Amino acid sequence: MSDPVPAALEALRAAGFTAVDVPVLLPMEDFVRISGEEFRRRIFVTTDASGTDWCLRPEFTIPVCRRMLAGAPEGGRWSYSGRIFRNGRGAGESHEVWQIGAEIIGRQDVAAADVETLTLALDACRRFGLSEPAVTIGDVALFSALLEALEVPPAWMRRLGALFGDPARVIETLDHMAERQHGYSGFSGHGEIVGALSRFPADRVGALFADILAIAGVQTVGGRSTAEIAERVVEQAMLAAEELIPEAHARAIRDLLAIETPLAEAGAALAALSVRVGRPARFEAAVAAFDRRAAALAAAGAGRAVFSATFGRKLGYYDGFVFDVHDPERPAVGQVAGGGRYDGLLAGFGAAEGTRAVGFSVWTERFRDVTR
Repeated sequence: MSDPVPAALEALRAAGFTAVDVPVLLPMEDFVRISGEEFRRRIFVTTDASGTDWCLRPEFTIPVCRRMLAGAPEGGRWSYSGRIFRNGRGAGESHEVWQIGAEIIGRQDVAAADVETLTLALDACRRFGLSEPAVTIGDVALFSALLEALEVPPAWMRRLGALFGDPARVIETLDHMAERQHGYSGFSGHGEIVGALSRFPADRVGALFADILAIAGVQTVGGRSTAEIAERVVEQAMLAAEELIPEAHARAIRDLLAIETPLAEAGAALAALSVRVGRPARFEAAVAAFDRRAAALAAAGAGRAVFSATFGRKLGYYDGFVFDVHDPERPAVGQVAGGGRYDGLLAGFGAAEGTRAVGFSVWTERFRDVTR
């Protein structure tokens, strides 16, 4: 088939999106800090003469947001097209692949922006020849809201949040939370050190560890500053010291993760879970927001998706609605499009309070008969 990329980009332009160029070589700091350890192993890194770490562009959302805040902090509608570079891709897939995508930043009607994003992604997929896609929807905000409602200790909440999207590891962590005295497997072999650190105030532990690294002349390790390394050590100490959560709370988390159902039936399942945990206000609000989005998706003709409560994206900045699009006739190729909401990313970059953001990417070379 002919190259559909120009037509897809023209459709985005007609919908009010401005095309932006993103450099191929980018500072690594944001990607390491935001997307975590797993993603760090998948980027191509180089170091310049001053010791600064740079990477080949592994994705577009973070640099597009940085550019938006520098030039149009009130938000806007941005599109992009170009190669991304990631190590460790699947068998037969190149380390560099072509993506197109779009970001909607600053639109305050959350449900409408979410629906528009998925609708645009599906339209792009149709332009690449996929007329009957399979869509999976998740919602990171539901998981976060349940953890807050159950008053999961902060360090464990961060740990579970970082693992969301990997259900086996989330369940493993829940199991380890029932084991007293440094039971978490990541601390094996370091129990005495972590135990000692856990008995000191967190601010003193961080300062002590940062001083030790500074005395040793260590400025960065794998792209992390001494302050970030110290923060990680403090978190491990806190995890070892935290009290266990009740088994009933762990069971409620497992019950949420077990929900996988057509989108039209998901609201009832979530409402039933809310009743079982006492209808906490934080979780009720997240369920209500989910219901509003589901109704808007149905009204837009995109309601035939499957909701999976375990589904999350491997990029660490997504904090709400997320989705993947697959070709049901070729499941082995993985997602052909995906995206979601990342309001917290903008806040972390210093955007005005309450700035909303959602976007999607299309993996153009995963469609049948499309090459670049």
